[in-house]
This record gives sequence, structure tokens and C-alpha cells, in this order.
Amino acid sequence: MKIALIVPSLANQGPIIVVDTIVRHLMDKVEQMVVYYFDDKKGIDFVCPTYKISMHTPIDFDQYDIVHSHMYRPDKYVNKWRSKIKKTKTVSTIHQDIFQNLKYSYNVAIAVIFGCVWKNFIRKMDAVVVTSKKLYDLYKQHIKPLVVVYNGIDITINKQDANLEIKQEIKKLSEKGYKIIGAYAAITKRKGFDQLISLLKTRTDIGLVIMGEGVEKKKLIAQAKKNGVDDRILFFPYLKNPYNYIDEFDVYAMPSRSEGFGLAIAEAALTKTPVVCSDIAVFREIFDDTEVSFFKLEDIKSLSDSIDVSLEHDQTKIEKAYHKISSQFSGKTMADNYFNLYKTLLNDNRISSPLQYV
Repeated sequence: MKIALIVPSLANQGPIIVVDTIVRHLMDKVEQMVVYYFDDKKGIDFVCPTYKISMHTPIDFDQYDIVHSHMYRPDKYVNKWRSKIKKTKTVSTIHQDIFQNLKYSYNVAIAVIFGCVWKNFIRKMDAVVVTSKKLYDLYKQHIKPLVVVYNGIDITINKQDANLEIKQEIKKLSEKGYKIIGAYAAITKRKGFDQLISLLKTRTDIGLVIMGEGVEKKKLIAQAKKNGVDDRILFFPYLKNPYNYIDEFDVYAMPSRSEGFGLAIAEAALTKTPVVCSDIAVFREIFDDTEVSFFKLEDIKSLSDSIDVSLEHDQTKIEKAYHKISSQFSGKTMADNYFNLYKTLLNDNRISSPLQYV
């Protein structure tokens, strides 16, 4: 089996981390794997060959059995050059609620227009994967065949790879007597980090660490200064393998307004760090109340109460969250599920309807 995967860039971001995990687990099972990308953003060192491409030039699609695209431009690319595809099976993964992602990144008008365009690209695929039952319910009337494959995560903690100066800055904040709440992600409004800054206005016992870059970062810095809490917040840039710093956090927080899965809370659970997350359907698919602490979106008191519960460091809860991720959401499990899907397509078997967990 020869597989090509197409991504926007090689940046260390959720969908591309998923692709890297698929590649690492399937490399020895198939004849060939390659990754194509558009932008020069780096971050992930793939174990397979990678090639930069342009929207204006087609690859030789039919040298591959499977072409698997991820995100808007890769899906657009496959759609644009579909006439060049004679025998290759095409797969796309929807990593998030398209409308919500575009709305928070741009505006409602962009979300409506480009959401419809994007879905039109995806409808022409031989199979479309979603990463949760929530997304399945959202798209089942519009896209077929639709398959649920949960994301999987692998991490190898290496504290020697962590920047010592950054760890020291976090320690200094902790030594002032603050409980440290940590979070990392591409910083957009969808991630909900503004709620954590609002929390600090009501809690003088908490310090906050935010790692990442994004369009909302300047607004968060301005919000922190306006609220008079900027002396208790550390903003760091993008860091490779940010989970190597989680041991400095008392609680990991993921206050997202919308998500396709939630790789970061899975990583936090694997480090055995207490997790607080927004009470949204996608996170409820992964965890329950015996594993993490949920809070009601936009309710700062609810967020504060959940932080208090997590600060108790209930070891049973921590161990249950760790076991859930390591046993049900491993990188190997996810990759095997994709491999089974690829084999089904190549055997010309129909994808089961209305729902198939592969």
C-alpha cells in the first residue's frame, strides 16, 4: 500500500500531530508513505519523506493507493485536481466543527461562505472521517460515507528537552505562593483563554501560564493589563513538545468553546496532571466527571469551583484519566483504525452506514 498525506504545513499543530502519529505507526506496515505540504512553517520532523507543493501544480496522484488530506487547502487541492485522479482512493479528515472554527478565526460571513465551499470539496471524497460522535451528528445529513475515528496521542516526556529558563520563570511564579494553571494551544478566541484571565481577576491565589502563538494573543495580553493581573501571567511563544513543561503546573486547563477532539487534555492526562475543561460535548466523549473536572462555559464561578476541585489532586481521578487515554486513545489505536479504513476502501468494500467505527 502506498499512502500520501497532504497537510497545510509541518507546524506542530493538532491535525499535523495526528498525521505524524499515523505515519509513525504505519510506516512499517505499508510500502510507502509521503507527506506533502504547502507552507514553510516547521515544527514536526516526519520519519517519512516530505515534499513542498503548490496549489498550481498537481502531484502524480495515481502513484498512490490512498491520498489522505487534512484541512481546507489540502481538501481544496485534491478537489481542484480531481480530474487527474483515475484510481486513487481519496480520504479527508474533518478535525473540527468547520463553521465554529471559521467563525472564531474570522467572522460569521466567512464561516457561512467558506464552510459551504469546504463541505463541497469534502463531499467528493471516497471516505470522510470525523474525530467525534459530536461531529458525526453535525455532518451525517450532508456528507456520506462518514466514519468516526477518534484521535490518538503518544508522548515521550523528556525534561532535558525543556528550556531551563522558562521552567525557572514558572518556578519563580510558583514560589510566590501561586497555584499554577497552565494551558497551551494556537491562541484563538475558540480556545477560550480569555476566561482564564477573567478568573485571575476574582482569584488572587492563582498564577497562569499560556504557551503558544495566535491571532488573539495581543488581546489576551491587553486584557491581562486592563484587569491588573499581568504580574501573575506568563506568556510564552510556541514551544516544541510543550507537555515537557506540564510538571510545573498544578492544573492543566482547556477552556475551549469548540473542539474537534482535544489533544492537549489527552497529553495532560498522560502526564498525570489534574485537568479542568469546558463542559462541551466533545470533551464529554473523552472523559467523565470521575476523570476530569468540567466547568460551564462563560461561567467564571463554575470555572473557579472546578479549579478548586482539581487542586485537591484526587489521585484516583488522575489515574482514571491516565488509564482512559492510554488504553482507548493511543496513537497505535488511531493508526490501526485508519489502516483498516484504507484497506476497506482498497478492497472496494462499502463503508457501513449510518455509522462505522473502524
